[in-house]
Order: sequence, then structure tokens, then C-alpha cells
Amino acid sequence: MLEVRDLRSGYGKIEILKGLCLAVPRGKIVSLIGSNGAGKTTFLMTLSGLVRAGAGSVYFESRPVEKLAPDEIVRLGIVQVPEGRRVFQHLTVEENMDLGAYTRRDREIRKDKEELLGLFPILKERQSALAGNLSGGEQQMLAMARALMARPRLLLLDEPSLGLAPKMVELVFSLIRRINEERGITILLVEQNAWKALELAHHAYVIESGHIQLEGPGRELLLSPLVKSAYLGE
Repeated sequence: MLEVRDLRSGYGKIEILKGLCLAVPRGKIVSLIGSNGAGKTTFLMTLSGLVRAGAGSVYFESRPVEKLAPDEIVRLGIVQVPEGRRVFQHLTVEENMDLGAYTRRDREIRKDKEELLGLFPILKERQSALAGNLSGGEQQMLAMARALMARPRLLLLDEPSLGLAPKMVELVFSLIRRINEERGITILLVEQNAWKALELAHHAYVIESGHIQLEGPGRELLLSPLVKSAYLGE
């Protein structure tokens, strides 16, 4: 579904991604792990069109997308859940979800909202609450629900467990699995919780200093001495 070839991007004269290559098969969960500053968020921002690629190619369903505007990328089906959630604090839960469907003009928006409120029952209970009054975990679920309202075919998740309590981390990762298995949505997961990310992934990549250093099935990388020492604390 997604193929990235020799991608280079960054900020001004600072190059963060230095020839990154990666592929995401349709219907799978692919995880990208790495240390702070390795280029994980820059990569997702480049895929979303928020950071412009300096060189290289990004193909989504065989179509080049690296030069498209962010709204065009969303309309094609690539939707990001940003790091830190970034919900609209002064809008209600329902209003945040409605904004997720901003690019849509079909008649199934209400139906999709009801289905997602079933997937995230805590949001159904708090539809009229201001997003800023939700807990961190609830805001993460709202950010995911808002993205799903855009009907993504490829969902980009940036550090969904960041700052969450262990029980909420378990809940969020179980929801990610359900979104993939039950809704058939392909997922590219960027995550510092390497154990959870690799355990969940069909395939995974390790990024260091803007390069892919290692790749393989997620559970196989859990056994890699490099991954154990660098990311699992073993």
C-alpha cells in the first residue's frame, strides 16, 4: 500500500531523514521504533505533507504523493493521529469527531460516528464534554476516533502511549489491534514503547539517525540482541 524510496527531509538546512526506505503492506500493522531524535515524527510529518520531502519518493497505492498538500493526502486516505493527541481543547468530544469528517461529503458520517462511539464507549458517555476536560487516555481515544472519522485506509499513529498509565496503554493497544482486524485499516505505528510496538506489529523497522538499521517481523525483532540492548533494556 505504501512504498517509501530513498526519502530525505528535514527542517531548513538540517536533514533528518537521510535516504529512508520502507514499505507498508495492505491490511498489516507496521511499527517504526527508534530513540528520540531518530526521525520518527519527521517521517510521519513528511508522509502527511506537513514537512516537505527534499528528495526521494513516496507511493501510496502506486501513486506518488510526496508533493501533495496535506488535505489532498487526507482525501486519498492517509490520516495521522499526531503525537501529544492535539485535540481541540475548547470543543466538545462530538465536535472534535465532526471535524475529523471535514473532508467528507457523503451521507454516512452520522452512521460512522455511532459506530466509533460504540468502539470507544467512554467517548459516547462524554459526547458533550469539552475535550480539554478529558484524561490523557480519553484524549488519545478521541484523537484516534477523530482520525477514523476521515475514513482512512492508512492510519499513521505517532506515540499513542505517550504519557499514559499502564492500564490505559493496554487499552489503547488493544484498540489499535481491533481497528486493524475488525475495520481492515492498515496501520503505521511510531512508538517508543518498543516491546508493545513489536509485539503488535506484523512487520517492524528500527530507525537510527534518519536511516533504517534493521527490519523484520515484529516478534522476531523482539529476539534481536541489538533491539534487546538498545530498546528493551536487556
